Amino acid sequence: MSRPDIAIVLVAIAALFSWYAVAHDLRIGRLIGGRWNRLYPYANAYVRASPATFLYAAIIAFTTWVLAGSSGRLSNALLRTQSTNISNLRHHAVDVLLRSAFWSGYPYVLPIIAALAAVLAPAEFWLGTKRAILVFAIGHVGATLLTAAGISLALRLALAPRGVEHSIDVGVSYGTLCIAGVLTYRIPRPWRYVWILGMLTVLGLIAVVDASFSDYGHLVAVALGLCCYPMTRTPRALERSRVPLFRPWLMGAPPQFPASPMPQPSP
Repeated sequence: MSRPDIAIVLVAIAALFSWYAVAHDLRIGRLIGGRWNRLYPYANAYVRASPATFLYAAIIAFTTWVLAGSSGRLSNALLRTQSTNISNLRHHAVDVLLRSAFWSGYPYVLPIIAALAAVLAPAEFWLGTKRAILVFAIGHVGATLLTAAGISLALRLALAPRGVEHSIDVGVSYGTLCIAGVLTYRIPRPWRYVWILGMLTVLGLIAVVDASFSDYGHLVAVALGLCCYPMTRTPRALERSRVPLFRPWLMGAPPQFPASPMPQPSP
C-alpha cells in the first residue's frame, strides 16, 4: 500500500472514531464536538467564499490518488500523455494545456491542497471566481507557452539537453504562482515593493543555479501575475480589499454557531 493510501485510511479511521465518540457521548467525543462547533462556521465560510478553489483541490486529490496507486511505468505514461512538452504542444496543444493543470506530478497531495487553500482561495474571494480562474489560466497557459518558446529556441541553438522535447511538465505551479503574483497587491506599500523584489530575486537565482526550464517558467508565472494589476481595480476587488484575505466571514454576517445540546438532568 502506498503512502497516500495509508494516509487516506488513517484519516478515515480517525473520522470514524470521532463520529463514534460523538454519537455515544464519550468524554473525548464531547471535546471533539465542542471544537468542531467552534471551527465549523469559519471553515464553512472559507470554503463557500472560494468554491472553485476547493472543487479544483478535490480534482487534484483524486488524480494524485490515482497516480499514487499506479505502477511507475503507468504513472510515467499518464503524466507524459498529459504533459505540456514540445512534442505534445505541437500535436494537441489545447488538450494538454487543459489536462496538465489537473495533474500534480507528486505523490503527496496534502501540501498541494494546503497551497491551493492558502493562495487560490483568498484570491477567489477577493477577485471573484471568474477573474481568479482567468488569472490562473493566464499563468498556466502563458508561462507554459513562453517556456516552450524558450525551449524551442534552445533546441534550435543546440543549447537544450537531448530529449527535453519529451519531458514531463504538469502541475499547478504556474497558475498558483501567477495568483501569488497578483496577491502581492494586497501587501501595503512600501513592503509590497520589497516583497516583489525579494520574490523575483529568489526565483531568478533558483532559475540560474538550477538551470531548469520549469524554474524559468515559475519566474515568468510570477511576472504574469504582477501584470494582472488591472484585475485588482474592479469594484468587487476594491470593495473586498477592506476585508482580510483569510477572514472572508467578516464580509457578511458573523458566522452562526450550531446550537449546543442542552444538558439533560440526571434522573
